Amino acid sequence: MTGVILLALATLAAPPASTGGGPVHAALAAPKASTAGGPVHVDAKEARYALKTREVVFSGDPVTLTHQDAKLTCRRLVAQRDTRGEIVSAQCEGDVTFARAERRITCDRARFDAPAERLVCEGHPVLRDGGSEASGDRLVYDLKADEVRLEGAKVTLPGAEVDARRRALEAERARRKQEAGR
Repeated sequence: MTGVILLALATLAAPPASTGGGPVHAALAAPKASTAGGPVHVDAKEARYALKTREVVFSGDPVTLTHQDAKLTCRRLVAQRDTRGEIVSAQCEGDVTFARAERRITCDRARFDAPAERLVCEGHPVLRDGGSEASGDRLVYDLKADEVRLEGAKVTLPGAEVDARRRALEAERARRKQEAGR
């Protein structure tokens, strides 16, 4: 997952294909260092590219950014670029969802920091992975390490998963005890 959001947001450096009032579907070109992962597609009702401020704004309900098997959706995505045209940060607002495989993160707003390779979710963040669910006050996803830190965490594991883990632990303890008795 390390490069998924990085690759996806880095591709916003190119201007959108259209800035008209109708739906926009843009396959944006990624910077040369990020092209190995394939194309990124952004679907939005409207796109605005501000040359002076180096800002790209996608809006609509929803704005959908897809890259390989990852999908980021929100109502509005604002990306800031540096002087080289690379994304340095992006803010997603309104019904934010990041999904890949069985993992799903939802929140009210998210901030992406490209140099730190970090996604920060605020406003009722929830992480769902398989049958597990964790919620809290603030979620920080370190993309490089593929680790999530959840502040004010409340974790729910499904009953069957908890029972299976308990049985596996008991079986391991019994095996160790039996081996120690030999």
